Amino acid sequence: MHYVEFLPDARLRHLVRAYWQVDEFHGEGQEEHRFLPERLIRLTFYAGETWRGSMLGGGLEVMPAASLTGLTLSPQRAVSIGSTKALGVELLPWAARQLFGWDVSVSSMDLGLKHPLLTRAVTALLRLDAWEEARQLVEDWLLGLLSERGSEPGAGARAAGSLYSSLGQVRIGALAEQFNLSQRQLERKFVREVGINAKTLARLIRFEEVHNRLWRDPNVSLAQLAYELGYADQAHLTREFRAMSAMTPRGFGEYVKLDTSRPAFSLTGVVDTARRERSDWSPASQGSPGSPV
Repeated sequence: MHYVEFLPDARLRHLVRAYWQVDEFHGEGQEEHRFLPERLIRLTFYAGETWRGSMLGGGLEVMPAASLTGLTLSPQRAVSIGSTKALGVELLPWAARQLFGWDVSVSSMDLGLKHPLLTRAVTALLRLDAWEEARQLVEDWLLGLLSERGSEPGAGARAAGSLYSSLGQVRIGALAEQFNLSQRQLERKFVREVGINAKTLARLIRFEEVHNRLWRDPNVSLAQLAYELGYADQAHLTREFRAMSAMTPRGFGEYVKLDTSRPAFSLTGVVDTARRERSDWSPASQGSPGSPV
């Protein structure tokens, strides 16, 4: 598998963390990928044969050529055959809300239905290995959407940025006081602007931070992680991790230790590893409107 990551145009960095591209070939067999819950939203253009669904049961569906996914609270799986190429955009949730009207109640949006010409053009370029041209086409499209639909961040988006910067530990009551609003007022603005409530976003942010640190060091102290990330205790951390990954944190750590190539977490692992090498990333470091105020 070949993975590369790129920064977006400066005009998009308050909404887009990065572009990434993945090119892999599975031979004659099939390969399964697992996707654990994440704190960002993925816009993905895809060329290949892949079926996706929940790891908790149920059937698989064909993966659309262009889709918007994210902020799910349960692990997902995908099964790929042959050559697969993907161009992705990592979006902050308020960006998906502004640009695409994203709603957390919809686990995945098929963007190919609303943008068929763009989708066909991008996937055709991917099949030709014209990665730079595909990225530029997507970036020009995003800049156009920003010009058409972008808006100044409100208190909800700025509060969400503070959640990212604090690794999900700042309390909604403290944020409400910071913005001179009642807690109920801020909660309403948060859901309207971000598309998800503050408690759920904080859970996802903390879960992925635990996942990130276990990926880097499978032997890290869970008690210390619980303390640093604001869990009540180690048991609380373990319950949360199991609820969102269908495995214990120690079980995940053992998997990382036993399989250094980590193919079963193929796309999630490879795409996220580069981000985890820069684990201090936050919206504030990107000049986001979510920077602490």
